[in-house]
Amino acid sequence: MVSSIIFYAYADYRFLILLVLSIIINYYLGLKIRKAEKEVLQRRFLYLGLIFNIGLLIYFKYFNFFYESFVKVLNVFSADLSYNSLQILLPLGISFFTFQTLGYLIDVYNEEIEPSKNLLEFSLFVSYFPKILSGPIERASKMMPQIKEKRNFSYDVFVDGLRQILWGLFAKVVIAENCADFVDLIFDNYTDYSGSVLLIGATFYAIQLYADFSGYSNMAIGVSKLFGIQLMRNFATPFFSKNISDFWRKWHISLTTWMLDYVFTPLSFTLRKYQKTGLIISIVFTFVLVGFWHGANWTFVFYGLLHGIYFIPLVYYGKLNSSKTTAENNLIPSFKNSIKMVSLFMIIVLTDVFFRVDTVFLGFQYLQGIFSKSLFYSPEIIMGNTTYITFALVLFFLFIEWINKEKSHDFDIRNYKLVVRWTCYTFVFVLTLIFGKTSETFIYFQF
Repeated sequence: MVSSIIFYAYADYRFLILLVLSIIINYYLGLKIRKAEKEVLQRRFLYLGLIFNIGLLIYFKYFNFFYESFVKVLNVFSADLSYNSLQILLPLGISFFTFQTLGYLIDVYNEEIEPSKNLLEFSLFVSYFPKILSGPIERASKMMPQIKEKRNFSYDVFVDGLRQILWGLFAKVVIAENCADFVDLIFDNYTDYSGSVLLIGATFYAIQLYADFSGYSNMAIGVSKLFGIQLMRNFATPFFSKNISDFWRKWHISLTTWMLDYVFTPLSFTLRKYQKTGLIISIVFTFVLVGFWHGANWTFVFYGLLHGIYFIPLVYYGKLNSSKTTAENNLIPSFKNSIKMVSLFMIIVLTDVFFRVDTVFLGFQYLQGIFSKSLFYSPEIIMGNTTYITFALVLFFLFIEWINKEKSHDFDIRNYKLVVRWTCYTFVFVLTLIFGKTSETFIYFQF
């Protein structure tokens, strides 16, 4: 507990009081919800919790967005108003620990879990240092029992944690950071390049985003294993999915399942009489919220809207829940599955453009640049041999993830022979030393 508080204070001490306040208020609201004898009182305490937690997000993360959008709408009707954005600092990890406490209060209200009666245990659940800055967004039903029980040292779990940390570090400092060099250069000067180069830039950004966030998640999960606490898996090789539903089962799993349980499920139940139309409305609304969760910008809202729209064909054809591991127990996928994977990957790549740019208009301009006749030009080599090296590193990264796609994590090689394991460890470690780059932050720290 102390190490978690020190860790958060070191990351940004200015908001330590906010974190402590959030812990105390949510802890006592959980107790009040359960102790209240009348349903109306339980609901009242739940609403207080919802107002408090959502209010934190609205003020710190979305206030300027709503304020500026409101002024712009009025100006459309000739109001001629001006505005000055407030200089509100975004507390690190607020989107993650706030969703965690929201889920906790809702689960207590629904009598799915008992409220914690130990403030220190609850504090550790909220502030546990491996996950507080960028998740995973843990559930109390899964994590609280692990905090309470006595943990015995397990050599296998400890080594697997180190293995996962190594792969996460490689993903971040080698793959994400090398891709970032190309992404920043191409996106910042997209009008200077051909459509083929812009497509490469968009592809590298999709890889960068995945390697950056999955790298952090793997390191967080790995570090937690060293302490005997198992965090939920947050990514499960999503780029090998065959449809958008399968992709979101494997991408940012902790956020997707949170939205599924607390937004989509109650909303789809309310709209069930409208059948497929109600299901589509529920999905699109949920994914607009998924996009908006990422940041106070219309680009994220549009990003979520697009992903929601991609689900519509699956709903109409009754394939929303169809999901099988691609090339299960096989190294080589079928031609049909390969086409599905590549097609979905390109959809993700093009949609991620809106995740990277500052405005929706710039996103469409970038896509317009891709879908020009210069798309069929031979791409310029913009960074010499570094281009080929980065391509080779990305291919190696994806190959390792491909052969481990059915394992518990992306670098689960525990069943390989000893010589093979240590060859892999050494090779990845050497690649990290040679091609790794320093980085001050992770992409998802801003969310």
